[in-house]
Amino acid sequence: MAEENDDDESGDNESGGRSAAQSAMLRIAEKELIEARRRIRRRRTILIGFFVSVALMAIIGIAYSIKSNLDLSRNMIRSPEIRILGYDGALLETIQGRYSQDVSLTTLPERIQNVFVVATDPTFFDHTGIGGADFARIFSGDSGPGSTITMKVARSFFKKKDNGPGRHLQELIVALWLEWNFSKKTILRSYLERSYVGRGIFGISAASRLWYGGPAERMTLHQAAVLAAAMSDPETFNPLFYPRKTAEEANKILTRLGQYRFVEPDVVSALTLIEPKLDVQYEENVLSGYVVDMVLEEVADIVGYSSRDIDVTTSIDWKIQNLAQQIVPEVAKHRILPRGASQTGLLSISPDGRIRAMIGGMEYSPFQRNRVTEVRHPAGRMMKIATYYYALNENSDPAQWVRDNRMAVGGWRPVNPDHDYMGMISLREAFVRDVNTVPTNLADHFGLLKVRQYAHDIGIKSPLSSDIRTVVGLDPVTVSDVTAIHTLPQNSGKPAQMTLINSVTFTGDENAPALYQRLDAVQEKRLTDEAIQGSYVLFSSVTDPQVRLDRPFAGYGTVAGDRSDAWYVGFSSDLITTVWAGNDDGSRMEVRGEVELASLWRLFMLDAHDGLPIRSMIRASSQRRRAADGVTDLWKQDLN
Repeated sequence: MAEENDDDESGDNESGGRSAAQSAMLRIAEKELIEARRRIRRRRTILIGFFVSVALMAIIGIAYSIKSNLDLSRNMIRSPEIRILGYDGALLETIQGRYSQDVSLTTLPERIQNVFVVATDPTFFDHTGIGGADFARIFSGDSGPGSTITMKVARSFFKKKDNGPGRHLQELIVALWLEWNFSKKTILRSYLERSYVGRGIFGISAASRLWYGGPAERMTLHQAAVLAAAMSDPETFNPLFYPRKTAEEANKILTRLGQYRFVEPDVVSALTLIEPKLDVQYEENVLSGYVVDMVLEEVADIVGYSSRDIDVTTSIDWKIQNLAQQIVPEVAKHRILPRGASQTGLLSISPDGRIRAMIGGMEYSPFQRNRVTEVRHPAGRMMKIATYYYALNENSDPAQWVRDNRMAVGGWRPVNPDHDYMGMISLREAFVRDVNTVPTNLADHFGLLKVRQYAHDIGIKSPLSSDIRTVVGLDPVTVSDVTAIHTLPQNSGKPAQMTLINSVTFTGDENAPALYQRLDAVQEKRLTDEAIQGSYVLFSSVTDPQVRLDRPFAGYGTVAGDRSDAWYVGFSSDLITTVWAGNDDGSRMEVRGEVELASLWRLFMLDAHDGLPIRSMIRASSQRRRAADGVTDLWKQDLN
């Protein structure tokens, strides 16, 4: 029995020792677990602190970026002025800016306010300023101004335009800030002041003054609906150019006004009109009105809404512009108008694409588009040079043999103007005879789509067909398109960067960074040096020596579009100038490009080069290529 007790006691001691060891191990494990948890908490705290700091820094950075990019100034005294300067800084014209500075909702009738709300954002008074579509814009890259009036106002406060995701996020934040800090009426007033209406006009008071000849308070509901339509799409619903289409859209807005019970539905039909009631106010300027309009539209795109005076340095040479404004109407009156053409346009640029002079039509009218930059005309042989350029890049010999036969291409069988087909002909002779078969056969050989893309690459902005109309000059293009492709040899084989504005600054802020500065883009060479030499052979072959300038030049004319359009284009070492004549309705006339327009071109070019050094075109092109400088010697020397 004693032995058994000893065994039991020994077993109890072993069991107690195991329990003590287990307890010690548990305590150690608990301490390690507690310490591990503390380390995890410390890491978590550090990570949370880091991410919170990063988030705060990001918020501060976004806030600072937003604040530095916003212009919340509002000048109630007067509309700002826009000073238009020549290339050398000389003041050419001072224009009262087309900006609304004085919209007051206390005097603007409620019914007029409701028109703009219904047209743009019917639930404006009920939402928080943003919609689901505005969040989607951050990721979609949509360039639109936002889905609500508040989002549109938020965009208008930024100094410079941007359509990136970061800007869309900033606009959304500003919209929320506006909703938090201002009343709906204040936001609506900003919308009516700052929205772009078209033709350089911002806001309803400026638009009403210019389009209706009176204050916004006196607008009819249909006139307000016309402005609301223009705000939604300034290009499509311009009442000056598209009165019926704009009136139709205004009628739809009035119908919605009845649907939302802002007016009685049964009176809507009495408010609709076939065309807007306009009383357009405009002033005669020292500069051509077409130049002024183009400047104001480009400034509107660059600067947006502004309450500050603006200086715009253009590329215009006043001597040349004034010369064009004198010569074109005079010659057109005596030599072009009697032959049935009511309109004449002229564009003169330096080889790098800077516009030196522009005449958009015989007499300026706000109801007429600029016939140089906005209206497209059939150009005939003027467009064929693009195909010849392409062929010279492949084989620079202008004496190379090409086919002159009536081979069908894409269902088209081209016909030569002289109805003569030689089977084989030199490239130079084909250009001289202005045949249709050669550019067609060349395009078929090289690939029509490649030739069309090449035409776009060298300066054609107008849409082109996917058939042979592209290469035989049946597609309508602008005068600026024709001028651009003829700069290629003089600009070292690189496409011209066509611009009117050199820089934009706020008046008095000479030391501040420019709001816009033309920078010569890096252009790919589209015409080889050998092809440039070959192109000069082509141009010299069609140049009439009787035109006679006092320096080397090249130029040729044509009649296109079943005698609806006449052209003459030519260039010297420093200027490329195109003259066009025709009628707005496309009717036939008897003006000859190589006679009447050549005479006008010669008179202009003779005086435009007065006092300038005489240089060969090839040498001038070579000098620009070596200097890698797009600004020609003519204007660079004057600036220095």
